[in-house]
Amino acid sequence: MELAVAKKVIEKALKDNDAFYKKAKTAQEYYDNDSAIMQHGAAAIAEVNKFLQEIGRNPLKSADNRIPTNWHRIITDQKVGYLFTYPPSFDTDNEAVNTSIMQTLGDDYEAIIKTLGTDATNAGRAWLHYWYDTGEDGKKTAFQYHFIDPTQVLPIYDTENIKLPLKTLVRTYQITDDKGDDYIRFEVWTDTEVSYFCRRASEADKSNITAETMLLDGAVIQKVLPHTYGEIPFIEFKNNAASTGDLQMYKRLIDAMDKLISGFANDVDDIQEIVWVIKNYAGETSDVFYDKDGKEVPRKIDLLQELKARKVLHVDGDGGVDKLTAEIPFEARTKLYEILEKQIYISAMAVNPNPERTGQATGTYIDFLYSLLELKSGLTETAFRAALGKLIKAILRYNGLDEKMQVQQTWTRNKPKVDTEVADMINNTPDEILSRRTKTKVHPLVEDYQEELKQIEKEAAVTEEPPLYPQQKLPGAAKKDEE
Repeated sequence: MELAVAKKVIEKALKDNDAFYKKAKTAQEYYDNDSAIMQHGAAAIAEVNKFLQEIGRNPLKSADNRIPTNWHRIITDQKVGYLFTYPPSFDTDNEAVNTSIMQTLGDDYEAIIKTLGTDATNAGRAWLHYWYDTGEDGKKTAFQYHFIDPTQVLPIYDTENIKLPLKTLVRTYQITDDKGDDYIRFEVWTDTEVSYFCRRASEADKSNITAETMLLDGAVIQKVLPHTYGEIPFIEFKNNAASTGDLQMYKRLIDAMDKLISGFANDVDDIQEIVWVIKNYAGETSDVFYDKDGKEVPRKIDLLQELKARKVLHVDGDGGVDKLTAEIPFEARTKLYEILEKQIYISAMAVNPNPERTGQATGTYIDFLYSLLELKSGLTETAFRAALGKLIKAILRYNGLDEKMQVQQTWTRNKPKVDTEVADMINNTPDEILSRRTKTKVHPLVEDYQEELKQIEKEAAVTEEPPLYPQQKLPGAAKKDEE
């Protein structure tokens, strides 16, 4: 792709992606426990302290605790653990093909699928890139795949197609050459080729990733390479049909909770500072000090500063000193905390680990407890199923197999189960209704049903064979039997 064409395509697509970058960045900050409270404090206390100190009016610095409560990470990890602790498995009813798929996916599959779940929850969409090379002799290198930072990817869809297939994809990332110079590299992918562009990285690029980072101003083309994937080798994993992240559902509630906790900590710190009420004492307003040369220098006296420094105050006969201390509205704060905590779980569609009513731990109650999380996770599963289907097709194509073959996905939730209920249900279901294969597959004690079926068949075959060491009679035993 020519530089002028690539520049035009990117600039047009960037108009609709600026909001995405901002939301993705905010979600990642909240996931890293760097929420808005860290920048602004509970009530702009830092600005007030700075102002009062500049004018010399308040030597007693107000507390400025900034305590993020890390709710977003808790809720996100709960969802990802619920969906992907047991990663989706694949079955084609062909053992050889199943083995080929699992070998190609390799040991990194479990970690990668969890990261895709986290990225999709934060940014609204996650990206997986797969690649392999084909030599002149037709031999292929190992199939590899990995997740890509969503903020590095700019997707451009075919708006003339109602299904909005991926038309062009731009990936932007920073590299460092052998001399230590930083560059912004651009990969522009189509279904037939990839073009590489490069430009020097500015200070803004290094400190902050924004949509403008993807601008090709000043870039030069490096190379254009054809590929034989038959499609753009990037797969989009959406969080839901609208590709929206989860944070926006409860961000303001988290901000309110952070302010509540931080404000409470501020009050606990500030209550140690005493406000003095001085009766019938105007106090001295000035005093004489001497500089290093011994010259008199008049200076105004701040009574509060004198109290803080000397801890002593002299008053006349009619004077007196009282003290005022702040009272912390503990009950009101506790009630607000309970309201916010309950609403966060509801708005986030998450599971409260400390429900108000525990009830009996039956399967029905557990399903009720997890109902909101299941609704949210179901939307993500629907979107991920389609994306995983594309990945499996790419693997089948790589292995020279029919990519149109039927592949069944099995998703297993990480949810507490009453194993006895499930086992009894399986045991009481007649074989005419549920096959042995299905019973083994859904049994709560079975992790790999295919391996379990092999073991069952192996043990069954052993019991049908004659003993390996048949019992032999001792010498003389026959004579005793005859007698």
